[in-house]
Amino acid sequence: MTNRLILCVLLVIISPWLLAKELILLHTNDFHGHIQQEGKYAGAAKIAAFVKEIKAQHPAVLLLDAGDAISGTPVSSMFEGEPIFDVMNAMGYDVGLIGNHEFDHGYKKIERFRAIANHPLLTANALGPDGALLGDAPYLLRNLDGIRVGIIGLITETAPTLFSPTGNEGLTFLNPADRLSELVPMLRPKTDVLILLSHIGHEAELVLAEQFQDLDLIIGGHSHTLVQHPVRVGKTLVAQANHYGSHLGLIKIKVPDAGQGPLDIQGDLIAANELPDGDPATQALVSSYEAKVEDQVDIKIAVIRKNYSKIALQPILEDILAEAIGADLGYYNRTGIRDVLSEGDVTARMIWNLEPFGNTLVKLTLSGADLLILLSQEPTLHHAANAIDPERRYQLATNSFIASHATLAFGDAITAVDTGILVRDILIQQIKAKGLQ
Repeated sequence: MTNRLILCVLLVIISPWLLAKELILLHTNDFHGHIQQEGKYAGAAKIAAFVKEIKAQHPAVLLLDAGDAISGTPVSSMFEGEPIFDVMNAMGYDVGLIGNHEFDHGYKKIERFRAIANHPLLTANALGPDGALLGDAPYLLRNLDGIRVGIIGLITETAPTLFSPTGNEGLTFLNPADRLSELVPMLRPKTDVLILLSHIGHEAELVLAEQFQDLDLIIGGHSHTLVQHPVRVGKTLVAQANHYGSHLGLIKIKVPDAGQGPLDIQGDLIAANELPDGDPATQALVSSYEAKVEDQVDIKIAVIRKNYSKIALQPILEDILAEAIGADLGYYNRTGIRDVLSEGDVTARMIWNLEPFGNTLVKLTLSGADLLILLSQEPTLHHAANAIDPERRYQLATNSFIASHATLAFGDAITAVDTGILVRDILIQQIKAKGLQ
């Protein structure tokens, strides 16, 4: 254990002797199925070991997750997210949140996640076709060692643009600020500490913090932002713990006796390499799931001589898709590239991590004008945009996620032919045969 981690643990253990009340919050976000320790990602067992140590020493501890627990690794993808919630039970989560990737296998799958999870999955603004909330509850009230805690759960209202329409028809996502306008005044008198557990993104969460000063703390997700220490916006603090379990958030909230005076909130992030050795029971569960996929994914397919960022990978993946289907060009949305490739051996698992969604290859036929609109959704100018002729018609190789949203947007102006072939399989085959250029 590092000196810094020892200090964190000591502060947690000793502080109840110094103050009447203290609440400890441990938090993750955008875990994306990374239950196995790998590189800079802690894995479930190391996080579980730290959580168990803190909970054994302190009477008021909550472990929270701010959504997107699934989709990102072979174990998650092959078994549609279910093992991740089983492992999260072993890790000791107390509260979870429905993020946009919890919809990757259709909204009906969320009912199964709720059945597996020992902790409630919150959402105050995601509604099914019948108008009922899709989570266990919109908020949670808990009393820990005499501290009244309220936690509201919210997802970004742009969620429908972030998952496939197939299997997610008829959903409604309410405006987060509107829901907070209803819930904050109702819950504030009932709580000593009022928390928003958010899957909205750091910049938007800063805006909500400014707007809702009766919130003590926002624990965020969605944007994969590393917030080393919570950002103060007026009286409200905003935290986020990067992604994939690279960090575990630790927040200490000192609550004055009888509610006299302001809360003292201090937070930090603990990096994966600062966490203790993994909890054996949790690791055994992780290993049992990994054993079910290792024969298919832990296979060397190529060797590369340099590192490839997501930006560098995008045109390479697009060329592979275009060649596979005989299209004029390819388009692979950069936000759908979920990992990088590093110099050395490339395994099938790495490609699964890079493309974990199980999308299929689709050929779109569309005008250059519509193609430019499609490419404009990228965070920066797409590398092919300047060469597109708005008057020409193009055959575009892309993934089924992009194709489904393009069909909704352009209707009969485009045609879509789904090959039914997994993008991931095409990438593995081509990289195995030709390497990376």
